[in-house]
Amino acid sequence: MSPDSDSIGRKADLLLDDPVALAEHRRDKWDSLPREELAAIQLRGLQRRFAEFREKIPVLKRLADGEDIDRIDAIDDVVPLLFEHTVYKSYPPSLLEKGQFAQINRWIAKLVLPEVGERIAAVDVSACGGLDDWFDTMDAALPDIRISHTSGTSGTLSFLPNSIREWQKTVDIRRLFVWNMTGPDTPQPDLHTAYPYYRKGYLSHLRGNDFLVAGLLPSEDHFHPAYPATLSTDVLHLGARIRAAHAKGTLDRLDISPELRAKKEAFDELQAKMPEHLAAFFEEMVAKLRGKRVYIGGTWNLLHNMAKAGLERGLEGVFDPESYITTTGGAKGVVQPDGWRDEVLRFTGAKQLNESYAMSEIVGGSHMRCEHDHFHFAPTVIPFLLDPETSKPLPREGRVTGRAAFYDLGSNIRWGGFITGDEITVEWDKPCPCGRPSYYVAGAIERYSEKQGGDDKITCAASENSHREAMDFLNNLEGAAQ
Repeated sequence: MSPDSDSIGRKADLLLDDPVALAEHRRDKWDSLPREELAAIQLRGLQRRFAEFREKIPVLKRLADGEDIDRIDAIDDVVPLLFEHTVYKSYPPSLLEKGQFAQINRWIAKLVLPEVGERIAAVDVSACGGLDDWFDTMDAALPDIRISHTSGTSGTLSFLPNSIREWQKTVDIRRLFVWNMTGPDTPQPDLHTAYPYYRKGYLSHLRGNDFLVAGLLPSEDHFHPAYPATLSTDVLHLGARIRAAHAKGTLDRLDISPELRAKKEAFDELQAKMPEHLAAFFEEMVAKLRGKRVYIGGTWNLLHNMAKAGLERGLEGVFDPESYITTTGGAKGVVQPDGWRDEVLRFTGAKQLNESYAMSEIVGGSHMRCEHDHFHFAPTVIPFLLDPETSKPLPREGRVTGRAAFYDLGSNIRWGGFITGDEITVEWDKPCPCGRPSYYVAGAIERYSEKQGGDDKITCAASENSHREAMDFLNNLEGAAQ
């Protein structure tokens, strides 16, 4: 092995296990990792993950066996092994409706490493009366694992198992930006967070709050949530079921227990009062945190509503200019009002608004937007563009539009490859005027489901037989993970 190969191998180890160390704990270096070297490091990291996981993660093994893939020589070799994002909600919906959490555990166990899956499948969840009980039970039994869920807008929740270390690595990366780090000895700022939602919950973005407090803030009392309580997943799931039943015309057949109905009524009452509650919350935060350095994250419309409410009261430049204000998205077809960014900056007083393209399935990477409106891919994530009809890889050169897919190198207990429902355009060759060397998303991010009137049938790049066999294996719940 050549010295250069040794160096690439060591850097790949850092990218997988301690990514901020690869950038020497410096934000500027994180943004400027050389393109060709990073591509070599990412390929080596992908090869390491595949070698580790190929024989161990049951669903991946079934798919790789079916495709006769035993090694990764080039980036696109992994494309037939990228999961449809629906894999994380492919369990029979009746399992949740009937509270069959032991079977849910056996299903999750097939998506992770065997030593993790055995522990997940062994947890006694027989006394769990609902999803909230189940999450609490799993947390208590598995202190090094956190299972989160997506919003379930389709009527079905996706369950995402991640290790504590994955969450910590994510906050390590976020800290580079929020603290504007210049090295490992960058002093911790006196930072506060105003969080316009619940303190706790099992949704992916709420799961991150504990790690955000530990990794960004001096102490818990610097985290200021609008609602100190825990957001109920039972209620969220019920809302998703109601929406799905309404769409199918089967609302009259929905069976809801009195306990869950009471939870739902309390939640609905709170939601109805949310606008006035948030207005009071922001007024309190302005009074308490005026002039202080803050970290505020939220959807663009939430940030804009906060800014409009403040500006209407004559409030401008409220926080320290070094404050970090961030939002995740890309609008995805939503028409954003002109000037909303300027109003957020005018109200908060921050120097800039930090926007990113991210998703729940990737814990380890947000793709940051530069001053030229391009989302630059994070070093911890390998991007792919796929043909929207076949999911075969499109050329990694020029400016190309297709279905976004990713491999999350930060994922260390489950397979990190998956196909999204997003249509994006990637510039593979032309450098961005901002000077960052990375590949980037140019133009709008759209949902195929929105473009196709609500329908988006994702085709796996694997052969139909091997993909079907892998999914059949995943949903055969007669026993523990095999």
